[in-house]
Amino acid sequence: MLYNLHYSNKYNFLPLLPNLLGVNHLQEPVQRPHGFPVFQWFYCVKGQGEFIINGQRSIISKGQGLLIYPHISHSYKGLTSDWTVHLIGFGGNACTEILQTLHMLESGVYHFSNSDIFPTHIENLLYLSQRDITEKETELSKACYSMLLDLSPCIRQIHNTTATYENELVRKLIDYMEEKYACDISLNELADYVNLSKEYMCNLFKHTMHQTIMQYLQTVRISRARIFLIQYPEKHVAEIAHMCGFESPSYFGKVFKKIAGCTPDNFR
Repeated sequence: MLYNLHYSNKYNFLPLLPNLLGVNHLQEPVQRPHGFPVFQWFYCVKGQGEFIINGQRSIISKGQGLLIYPHISHSYKGLTSDWTVHLIGFGGNACTEILQTLHMLESGVYHFSNSDIFPTHIENLLYLSQRDITEKETELSKACYSMLLDLSPCIRQIHNTTATYENELVRKLIDYMEEKYACDISLNELADYVNLSKEYMCNLFKHTMHQTIMQYLQTVRISRARIFLIQYPEKHVAEIAHMCGFESPSYFGKVFKKIAGCTPDNFR
């Protein structure tokens, strides 16, 4: 279902302001040769869709999302009859600067390493939009910024490709790593899983994701570690490291600092 939000002009000063929310929306086909006037974030809940921008075609599956900048020609449609999405459309006088700072640099398809963040924030935004409270617009602006801030560390862009078959293989690899991140995953194991040679699989993944498989796996593990460090304050860092697939706590600390910019203890 879609919800349009309307405000008076006196709130134009706000840096961010959501004006469209969608919760479990069965997405209809859309063609916009001149784009849309606001920024849009989509998250695929179910099914599969097709996104075309700049002549490039990408497939969006469950656990992936779509960012579209304003006034960019694009189209999208469901490839399955049940293509269902959460979505937010937002404007404001600092949107571009905020998104660029958060490394949401361009329109495209993104993979989410945390499947809970987008639905949780959308539900909160919808709840705020329907409450009768003072300064609702300011609260919605804060909630929109909080959502973008939480999305930033858990998204990675999947660069456009017309090779649907290759996208599907990469998606299988990503799903496998998301599920088995706590295990000792080898390249040979992954190659057997997708029935490819190790060399072809590694080249395909790097061409699509612009990083190696092991770099991506480290990112998934550290994303989980950030959650666990807050969720389980009683656990030692060494325990968190083991939960996320690291045998060596010192190596975990080194990788964590490289990706997160601080030690696990400082992050906690």
